[in-house]
Amino acid sequence: MEFRHEVISFPKQLPIKFFLHRIGQVNRHWHQSLELIINIKGSVHITVSNQSYELGAGDIILINSNEVHELHAEDATMIALQIKLELLKEVSTDVQKMYYDCNSARSGHPDRFKPLKRIVAQILKYNIHPNEYIDLKNISLVYELIYELGSNFSTDGKDINSYSQENLDRLSRILDYVNSKYSDPISLQNMAKTEYLSVPYLSKYFKRNMGMSFSDYLKDIRLHHAVNDLLNESLTIDKVAAQNGFPNVRSFVVAFTEKYGELPSVWRRKHAGEMLGSIEATKEKSVNYYQDEPLSYYEDITAFIESNLESAPVDLPQRIGSSRTSLIKVPAAGSGQGLRHHFKNFIGVSRAKEVLLADVQQALRIAQAEIGFKYIKMHSLLDDDMMVYNEDAEGKPVYNFQFIERVFDFLLSIRLKPLVQFSFMPKKLASNLEKTVFYNHINTSPPKSIDKWNGLIRALTRHLIQRYGLEEVRSWLFCVWNEPSSSNLLFGFSHDDIFNQLYQNTYTTVKQIDSAIPFGGPAAFSTYNKNEDWLFQFLNFSREQGCTPDFITIHYYDIDLWNYNGQDNQLNLSPVSHSFSEFIDRLKQRLHESRFESLPVYLTEWNSTVSHKDLMSDTCFKSAYIIKNLTENYDRLDAFGYWLLTDLHEENLLPQQLFHGGLGLFTYNNIKKPSYHAFSFLNKLGNERIAGGDGYFITRSSTGFQILLHNYHHYDEVYAKGVSISISYHERYSHFPAKSRKEFNFELAPVSGTYDLIEHLVNQQFGSAFDNENNIGGAMEHSADEIHYLRSISVPKLSKSRVHASGALPIQAILEPFEIRLIEIIEQIVP
Repeated sequence: MEFRHEVISFPKQLPIKFFLHRIGQVNRHWHQSLELIINIKGSVHITVSNQSYELGAGDIILINSNEVHELHAEDATMIALQIKLELLKEVSTDVQKMYYDCNSARSGHPDRFKPLKRIVAQILKYNIHPNEYIDLKNISLVYELIYELGSNFSTDGKDINSYSQENLDRLSRILDYVNSKYSDPISLQNMAKTEYLSVPYLSKYFKRNMGMSFSDYLKDIRLHHAVNDLLNESLTIDKVAAQNGFPNVRSFVVAFTEKYGELPSVWRRKHAGEMLGSIEATKEKSVNYYQDEPLSYYEDITAFIESNLESAPVDLPQRIGSSRTSLIKVPAAGSGQGLRHHFKNFIGVSRAKEVLLADVQQALRIAQAEIGFKYIKMHSLLDDDMMVYNEDAEGKPVYNFQFIERVFDFLLSIRLKPLVQFSFMPKKLASNLEKTVFYNHINTSPPKSIDKWNGLIRALTRHLIQRYGLEEVRSWLFCVWNEPSSSNLLFGFSHDDIFNQLYQNTYTTVKQIDSAIPFGGPAAFSTYNKNEDWLFQFLNFSREQGCTPDFITIHYYDIDLWNYNGQDNQLNLSPVSHSFSEFIDRLKQRLHESRFESLPVYLTEWNSTVSHKDLMSDTCFKSAYIIKNLTENYDRLDAFGYWLLTDLHEENLLPQQLFHGGLGLFTYNNIKKPSYHAFSFLNKLGNERIAGGDGYFITRSSTGFQILLHNYHHYDEVYAKGVSISISYHERYSHFPAKSRKEFNFELAPVSGTYDLIEHLVNQQFGSAFDNENNIGGAMEHSADEIHYLRSISVPKLSKSRVHASGALPIQAILEPFEIRLIEIIEQIVP
């Protein structure tokens, strides 16, 4: 399989294109451009014109125009520059006729290649955050690169024009045919007939130009695609062989074993779950998004730049501009739009057992006292660490609900009602003991006995009613499973029918006990660029079977799958800042068209990313992101369940670093992040909206007015594509090249009287725990005094002033990049 990530795509007038590669295999190909490859990590096996080389870390090679080459690597990171010589027409020297002998793998003089690496490092450095003059810098660096190649690596040792255009066209047609028809029963005889050539001539022609026989090349292409298909657990080995052109499974197994040194079945078991975002044939829209470590090249790139430039600060100085709004007149009188503050309907904790942790309980108490959420969403109520299900020697179920009682008792004590999610599968009830996810290996397989599953659901539901009372339980929410739309490698199943039957059985079991208990679902996973087809297929099924959910639950993350060469390989962040609104527009439109618009829609998981190691999650970026998206979509859904309450959870091995990019509103030791302050600001809004627009949301209450402001900036396309070149533990705001201050000017009218203006603000100087840690010198571990200090200083700035208004009240505010600010205007009774 091949993983390629384009970092910089230069303008069309520039003769160069720049890539960052992570490869498994790139089959034989050629191009008329020069290609300069620098291997910066791992080992690469490369074949150029039938000569093979091993590139180690730091090696560099130049592939000349029209040279056939292929690459293989298990885990390597490379920089590649493609240079279009035909665009250098104004150069007096005919560089297109030059041949370059540049290969450090066969040279004993590594210092000879340092100038080339220095130039490439400069290209990287200056294009991390380009300004408006970057094209001029790029042009100068391209010509410096060509000068260095021509001066020190050009040679007359080979005629690079030995391939005629006619020859190249013929070879292109043959390879295009093979690459598009590899799954069909094609042969050398077919190809010879198409090209009007004899079979012997074509056989010799192909081997002379490609360095291998036609049959071997065809076999390699078929294996290249078959490897990707093996990662799809829903496909049998027979099916993989058949859909990739092998005449029978035996020929596939023999070819695969010869190339990879092991049977396809063995290879599949070893690499299960390896391909991020694998799409299953039975779930075209499904996604496996779980990752232990997000794709990130910044350490490798930073090391390369620093080692090849004498002074290489990666973070180039950035100008912070300023934007100003025109005067915004705010109608202080008259009726406003009523608000119900649905953002408070849900908060989330990763696993039910975590609710029993002292630090998680403390975080929940703080959130309930200061904000006050209604429901809590959590996974793993039935996991083995909850000790819910066992079987005796005869195979009869044994139930134990003591841990569930302790979890629910605590939640009810702080006025939180549970979303009772029946998940995941106790091992004694699991149909596949190997189907597990996360650090604790929770089982996500369907039950081996639906009758025993129904018995467990029945016993637990009755126990809850007996312990807490029917009226109380009727005020809770119930559902089954989590993200069944995801890949079989994560929470989903190999076929949708499996989940549909699990849902129908669980729904029916609960409703038979008491039909008034709210039961919903299906916790479908959605992204910014994905149609919700799976969700609506499920809803149609439920309506046809008479088990329509009482409410709809859905998850949304601002991510999507990056597609390269027809394969979905890499999870990326949304490249546009309004994708959350587009998702809600799309969802509500389809609910209306499908006649499900009367059902409440609870967004029970929501965030900008699924990664627990996105370093921006600890910063002021996330607080501005929350304010922007919630104020632009206020109350449009019946819940906005931000995921997650705290970094203290057990999906991944907990990192040692305090600010490791976790999704929590709190750090794992309960320091409030800027994202928490965003919710505390929202909680101070009034019950009537009287104005709103770009960056502002204004409400009215019985005591006065509330102006909520944000200065949001979206990350650049490089970061959106998953390549965090210049970000590091200490520098996390570098992927925002156009950030600027934002000035607001309001006039509230009619307003008369005396008012207190109370301003709360969070930015990099105030209320940001990460930035505060940076200021005192971040470390892997902190003393108790340091934690206490960070907790005490990481609060929003507060200022207060008294103003008098006679007819109108002017308000002005200038926000720093990523700042959020709440201005409370409280009327005073002055004697």
